[in-house]
Amino acid sequence: MFLTKRHHWFSFIFCMLGGILFFIYSSLQTNGTASAQEENTIAITETEQIKLTGQREGNQFTLRYQLSQKNKQQRIWLQLYALDETKEQPLTKTNNKEVVFIEDESAQSWLTTQDFLQTPCEQEVTFQLPSETKKLKLAIQIEEYDHENQESHKLASLDELIVDIPLATESASSDRVEVSSTDSQAAETGTESTSEQVSNEDSKGVSNEETQEETKETGTTTSSSEDETLIEPFKQERLYQKTTVSQAFASIEPDYTTDQNGTYPTASWKIDEKSNVLNHQGNKDAGETWDGVATWNGDPENLTNSYIEYGGVGDEADFALRKFAKETNTPGLFDVYLNVRGNVQRQIDPIDVVLVVDWSGSMNEMGRITEVKKGVDRFLNQIEGSGIQDSVYMGYVGYSSDGNNYQNKTCQLGKFSEVKETIRTMTPETAAGGTFTQRGLRQAGDMLSTQNGHKKVIVLLTDGVPTYSYHVSKVHTQADGSYYGTAFSLSQDQPMNTSHLYNGYFASDQYGNSKWINNTFVATIGEAMALKERGIEIHGLGIQLQGDQTAGYTKDDVENKMRQMVSADEEGHLYYESANEAADIADYLEKKALHISATVTDGEITDPISQPFLYEENSLSIKSVGSAVLTVQPEVTISDNTLNASGLYLGEGQELQIHYQVRIQTEAADFKPDTWYQMNGETVFYPNHQSDQKALFGVPSAKAAGKELTIKKVWEEYDGDTSSRPESVYFEISRSPVTSKESWQTGYLKLTETDAQDQTSWERSKVSAVSEKDGTDYEETRLLPLYNNQGETFNYQVTNELAVSGYESTRVDVSTWKNTKTFVPLALNLIKKSAVGEVKLTGAVFELTGAGKTVTLVDQGDGTYGLPADTTLQKSQTYRLKEVTAPAGHHLAKQTEWLIHIDEQGHATIDGQPVTLVEHTIILEITNPFTEIPVAIRKYTLQNEQQVLLAGAVFSLQQKTAGGDYQEIASETSDDVGMAEFTILEPGAYRISETAGPLGYDTVAGDYEFVVGTDGKIQYQGENVDGDANCWTLTHGNQLKPFDLVVNKQDELGQALEGAKFRLSGNGRTVELPENGEALAVFHFQDLTPGSYTLEETGTPAGYAGLTAPVQIKIEEDGQVFIDEERLPNLLVSGEKNNQIELIVTNQVKVSLPETGGNWHGWMVILSASLLVLLAGSYLHVKRKDKSSLK
Repeated sequence: MFLTKRHHWFSFIFCMLGGILFFIYSSLQTNGTASAQEENTIAITETEQIKLTGQREGNQFTLRYQLSQKNKQQRIWLQLYALDETKEQPLTKTNNKEVVFIEDESAQSWLTTQDFLQTPCEQEVTFQLPSETKKLKLAIQIEEYDHENQESHKLASLDELIVDIPLATESASSDRVEVSSTDSQAAETGTESTSEQVSNEDSKGVSNEETQEETKETGTTTSSSEDETLIEPFKQERLYQKTTVSQAFASIEPDYTTDQNGTYPTASWKIDEKSNVLNHQGNKDAGETWDGVATWNGDPENLTNSYIEYGGVGDEADFALRKFAKETNTPGLFDVYLNVRGNVQRQIDPIDVVLVVDWSGSMNEMGRITEVKKGVDRFLNQIEGSGIQDSVYMGYVGYSSDGNNYQNKTCQLGKFSEVKETIRTMTPETAAGGTFTQRGLRQAGDMLSTQNGHKKVIVLLTDGVPTYSYHVSKVHTQADGSYYGTAFSLSQDQPMNTSHLYNGYFASDQYGNSKWINNTFVATIGEAMALKERGIEIHGLGIQLQGDQTAGYTKDDVENKMRQMVSADEEGHLYYESANEAADIADYLEKKALHISATVTDGEITDPISQPFLYEENSLSIKSVGSAVLTVQPEVTISDNTLNASGLYLGEGQELQIHYQVRIQTEAADFKPDTWYQMNGETVFYPNHQSDQKALFGVPSAKAAGKELTIKKVWEEYDGDTSSRPESVYFEISRSPVTSKESWQTGYLKLTETDAQDQTSWERSKVSAVSEKDGTDYEETRLLPLYNNQGETFNYQVTNELAVSGYESTRVDVSTWKNTKTFVPLALNLIKKSAVGEVKLTGAVFELTGAGKTVTLVDQGDGTYGLPADTTLQKSQTYRLKEVTAPAGHHLAKQTEWLIHIDEQGHATIDGQPVTLVEHTIILEITNPFTEIPVAIRKYTLQNEQQVLLAGAVFSLQQKTAGGDYQEIASETSDDVGMAEFTILEPGAYRISETAGPLGYDTVAGDYEFVVGTDGKIQYQGENVDGDANCWTLTHGNQLKPFDLVVNKQDELGQALEGAKFRLSGNGRTVELPENGEALAVFHFQDLTPGSYTLEETGTPAGYAGLTAPVQIKIEEDGQVFIDEERLPNLLVSGEKNNQIELIVTNQVKVSLPETGGNWHGWMVILSASLLVLLAGSYLHVKRKDKSSLK
C-alpha cells in the first residue's frame, strides 16, 4: 500500500512538472513567434503623410499603410509589381473588399478605396506573390478631399520604390532588408565626416602599379574573390592639426592730418620745396615710428626709401610696401608707384607635398602633359631656390587606369633633396588610359599617412571627370540630401569614357537608407573628403575641363564637383583653379611652390582712386624690380577708378612695382586750388588672401595752384555829375579752354562803391573766386584754378560789363574798364505811306550816310523803317538820308534826300527844320505816289477751234466801294485786235464786266473780280489770264448768236398766201411747219447754228405752184449766210435778239393753156410768165428792200 500511495504521489509530481515545462515551452514559443514576426516586418518608407511597412508570409506579401495626419479625408492610390530580370508583373489583392482597381486619366490601373478615409487610420492589403520573387516595385499617391472647395487634389506621391524582400525559404530574422528609390539623385557631396586612417608604405622609390582586375566589355568589373576587403578611409586617424594662424601680423596705420589746408600725411616727404605732392614716410625698425626722411628725388628705381616693412628690416622683412606719387611735366598729371616686396618664410613647419598628376590619354591633347613636365620643373626649381628645401618632403603619383599599356607610377615621399631629380624626370612624354582619380588620391594619402607632425599637402592636376572609381559600399548623406562614399570595396566601377555608371546600384547611408550610385564622383569625392578630414590639405587644378554629356553634367557641374574635392583656407576660399590654357599648368605649379615657401601668396591689392583725381587711360604698367625675377605674373586691372591686383606670389628677392597716372580734376565746381587732396582712399594689401590680415599703404596727397584776378573800373562824367553812378557793377568773367561740357565757363565779379580808390576809380585785387550768378544771387563760390583737367593754363578774361544805365562802357585793357557818361543816342523811325489812302508801305530801301559809314535802314515789315541794331545817331554828326528804292507799286516822290543834323547838345533838325523827338527818336513821314497799273481784256471767239479776235465788245471797269458795291469808273470797246484797255490809279478791289457783245454775238458779263495791292500786284483767282501780254490781260470768249429763219409765203401780187407747208432739215435736226395743221403765211425756224440746211416746200396752197427745187441754206461760223451758194448781205444783229434770215417764197397760179399743136406754144407761155414775174420781182425788191423772195 505504501508503494501504491508512493506511486500515485510520484505520478502527481510528474504531471505537475510536465505541465510547468509545457507552459514554459509554450510561452517561449509564443515570444519567439512574435519576435520573428517583428523581425520579418519591412520598413519601406515614412513621411509626414504616410508610413509604409510590409511583411512576407510564404508566397503572400502584406502591405500596411498608416495615414498619420489628423482630421483629413484621404485615400491612397497603389501600384505593386513583382520584379525579376526580364519583366514586371502586376500583383492583385487577395483580401480587403474596400480596395478596388480604378483607371486614371492616362489609362493606368491603380488600387484604391472607393471612399475617402477619415485620418488617422491604418489599412493593409495582401497580395499573392509569384514564386522566387525577391524584389517589388511600389508606387503610391495620396489623394486628399477639400470639403470647403468640394474638390480633391494629389497631396503627395512616392514613385517607383524598390523593395527587397526575403524568399519564403529564408529565415524571418534576415540581417537587412534594403529599400531604395530608382529616381534618387546622384550624390552632391561637400561636408566633412569622421576621421579615418589608412596604412602607408615606407618605401620612397618609384613603383609601377600592377593590374589587379580585368575589365569587361560592359564597363563593370569582377573581383578575384567573392569576399572583398572593405576600405573605410574615414576611420583612419588625423595626421595634422593646424594650431596657429600663419603670417599673423598687426597692421601699421599711416598717419594723416586734416586742416584748412586739406588732408595730407602727417609724416611726409617730397621731392623739393616747390613740389605739389606730399608722400607718406616709411617706417623705422619695422615698427610704427616713421623714418623721418623728409625729401628724396622720387626715382622709382630707388628700392630703399620710404618702405613700410613688416616682420623685419631690409632683406629680413617678411614683406614691405611703398606708395608714392610725383609730378610729371604736365601740370595736374601725376605718376603713382606701388611697390610690394616679398620674402621666403623664415619659420615654416615641415611639409609633406605629393603631386597627384593625371596621366590619362586626354592629357596628350594640346600639349598638357608637356606643360606638366615644365610645371613640375618650375615647382622644383622654386622650392630649391627658396631656402626652405630642408623642410620640404615630396612625393609624386602619376595615375591613369589599369592596363598593360597604361602607366601608373609613384615616387614615395622623401626628403626634397633626395627625390627632386627622380620627380623631375617622372612625368612621361605621352600619356594613356582612363582617369582613376580616386586611386591617385588614395595612393597620395598612403604616402602622407605617417604621423610626423608635418603639414600634409596634395596638389591634384586632372583634365577630366573620373572614369574609374572603387565600388561604393557605404555613403554619408548630408543635410542638403547630397551624399558621398565612405566605404569602398576593391572592386572597380569602370564606365571608361564617362563618369556615368550605366549599371547603377544602391549603397546604405548612415541612417540605413539606400542611396543610388550612378557615377564615379560619389566615390572620388568621398575619398577626397576623407583625406581632408584627416588634415591633408588638397589643392586642385582643373585643366581645360569639359562637361560630361553622358552623365548630364555641364562644364560648371564638373568644376563644382572638383571644388568639393579641394580644401579651403580659413576664410573659406577654395584652393581650386581652372586652367583655360595648357600653358597655365606650369604657372599654377610655380604658384603652388610659392604658396609653400613665399611670404606673399595669392596676395591682393585694392587701391581706390579718390576725387578729384581720375585714372589716366592706358597708363597702367607692372614691372619686376627685385633681385629675383617675378615668376608668377599677377592680374592687375583698373576699372571704375579703382585698381585691383590679385594673384601676387612674391618670394625671396621678388618685388612688384605697379605704375599708373592720375589727373587732378580742377574743373569740378567744388574744386579748391592750393588744397591738399588725397589721391586714393584706403589702399589695402592682403599678403595671403585673408581679409583679417591686411597692411596699409601710405596714401600721397597732391594739390593744384590757383589764379588771382585784379579788376578796375574808371568813371568819366562829361558833365561832372556822379549822382547817376550805381551802387555796384557786375563784370562777366570767362575762362577757357575747358575739357568738359559740365565745366563752368562764365562767372560774375562785382565791384561796389566801397571799392573806390578815389573819385574816378573802383578796384579789387587778389580775387580768387567768382560768382555763378549776378544780382541778388551773387555769391563768390567758384574758385579759380590755374589750369584745366588736361593741364592747360586757363585764360581768365573780363569779357563784358553788365550795362550801366546812362553810361557807355569800354575796355581799356585786360583788367580795366571805363564807364563814360553819355547822352542817349538817337534812333530814327521812318513812316512810309502811299499817296492813295492811308496805307503804310513796305519794301522801300533807305540808306543813311554819316559818322564815317553808310547803313541801310531795316524794314520793320509794318510800314516803318529803323536803324540797324548796332547803329544810333550820335551828337555833333550830320547824316544824309536817301530813298534808293520805292515800295512796289509806287514810284519815288520828288524829294528823295533829307539832311539830318544833331548838334553838341543833342538837338536834331531835318533840312534845317527843328524836329521834336519822341523817346529819343526822330520820326519822319514820307509819301510815295502810286504807280498806274495798266490792265486789259481781250475779246475772242472760236472758229474752227481757233481763236478769232472780235471788235465791238463793250467792257466796264468797276471799283468796289466801301459799301461793297461796284461802281463803274471806265468803259472801253474792244478794238480790231479784240483789246479793251484800262488804267488803274490806286489800290483796291476791281471788276471787269462785258456790257455789250460784238454785232451778232452774245453778251457774257464775266464779272472778273481782282484786287490791286499797295505793292501794285494783282491778286486774281481765275485762270483766264494771258501770260504773254504786255500788261495784265484777261481773255473773254463769246459765241455767235443763233439765227432765226423767217419764210414769208405770198402770191404773185405780194399778198400773204396761206396753206403752204415747209420742211427744214440739216445740222442734225428736221423741223416741219406748221406743226398743228393751221394755215400760216409766215413760217419761223428758230435757233439755227452754223451749218448747212435744206428748205423744202412740202405742201402748196391749192391752185398754186410750189417751189420747183429745195432751197440750200448755209450758215458759216463767222456769221456769213449763203442761199443756194449766194452770199447774203450781213444779217448779224446786236442785242439779245437772234440773228435774222428772211426768205420770201412766191407761188404762181396754175394756168391751163390749150394744146394747139407743137411745144413752142408752151415755151412762149413760160417765157411770157417769166418776164412778168421778173418785172414783178424787181418792183417788190425796190419796195421791200432787203427781203429775199423765192418762187
